[in-house]
Amino acid sequence: MANQQQFFSFMEPPAVKPPAAVCPPASNRRISNEPQPSGASLRAQDLPAPAPPDRASILKSLRAKVGCISTARRDDGVGFSTGCESLDRWLPSGGLHPSTLTEWIAAHDGVAAGSLAMSAAASRLRQIPARPLVIVDCSGTFYPPAAVSLGVPHQRMILLRPRSGADAIWAIDQSLRSGAAAAVWASLPMQVDDRDARRLQLAAEAGRTPGLFVRGFATRGKPSFAEVQFYVSQQQRDTAQRATKRRPTHRWRDFEVLSITLDRVRGGVAGKQLQLQITDAATLRPLSTTAPQTPRHETAAEHLASQLAHPAIAKRVASRRDARTAS
Repeated sequence: MANQQQFFSFMEPPAVKPPAAVCPPASNRRISNEPQPSGASLRAQDLPAPAPPDRASILKSLRAKVGCISTARRDDGVGFSTGCESLDRWLPSGGLHPSTLTEWIAAHDGVAAGSLAMSAAASRLRQIPARPLVIVDCSGTFYPPAAVSLGVPHQRMILLRPRSGADAIWAIDQSLRSGAAAAVWASLPMQVDDRDARRLQLAAEAGRTPGLFVRGFATRGKPSFAEVQFYVSQQQRDTAQRATKRRPTHRWRDFEVLSITLDRVRGGVAGKQLQLQITDAATLRPLSTTAPQTPRHETAAEHLASQLAHPAIAKRVASRRDARTAS
C-alpha cells in the first residue's frame, strides 16, 4: 500500500506556501503614533454628504461648456452693420459677419421683420458698392419701392420669385455660393429642414456672402444654423395720443414701435431687448426706457405720511385739529 502511494504521488498538486508578508520600505512607514482609522469609520454612509451646487455655479459651468463649442468668430474687420448701432453693440464683432446667416423672426404678419432685414442689406450694399442684392421672394409680397425707401438702389436689385420651396432653396444656395452678390435677402414662409439649412450655411461660408432671412413665428425656438437670430414684435399705434393737440407733434411718433429680442448669437449673450422705430428717413431710432412718473397727488400723500410719522409733527397736527374742532 505504501508503494502504491509513492507510485501515484506525482499526481498530487504541489503544496502552495502562503505568501510572505511584504513590509513597506522605511521611507513610507508612518512615524507618528496617531491611531490608524478603522475600516468601519471610512464607510460611505459615515462621510459627510457634499453640498449641492447653487444655481450660480451651475449656470457658470454650463456657460463654460457652451463656450467651448460656441465661440465668436475672429473679427477680421469685414463685418457690416445691422442698421442700428444699439443692435450692433449686442454682437461680439460689432456687426454681422459676411459669411453667416442671420434670421429675423416675425411675431405677426407684417413688414417689420422684413424692413429690419432690408436695413441690414442696405448697410451691406454701402460696404460693397459693386455687387447687387439678390431678393428671393417666396411669398410674392415683396414691394420694391419700400426697399428703395430703406436705402436699397433699385438698379442693384435682382428679384427672384421661385415657384416652389425647392426652387427657393436652390436659388438661395447658388446666390450665396457664387460670391457675386453683396447679400441675399429672402422671405422663407415655408418649413426648412436641417439638411437644407446646413446647405445654406455652407454656401454662405463658401461664397462669403451673408444670408438675411425673414422667418415666421413657428420657427422661433427651433434648431437653427443662423449665427444671429432676432425676434421682432410690433406694438399698436396709440391713435388716441396722436389725435391730441395739446402736445407738440413729432413725425417719428406716428410710426409703430418695434420690440427686438436677441434670441440667438454665437459667442455673445442672448436675451437682450430693445424698442425702436423706423423713421421716414429710413433710420432705426432706439427708444430709451424711462421709469414711469409718479402722479403728483401720490407724491404729496407720501410726503404727508412721512411727516405724520414724526412724533413732534404728529402732536402739532393733532393739537391744530382739536383747536379747529373746538372753534
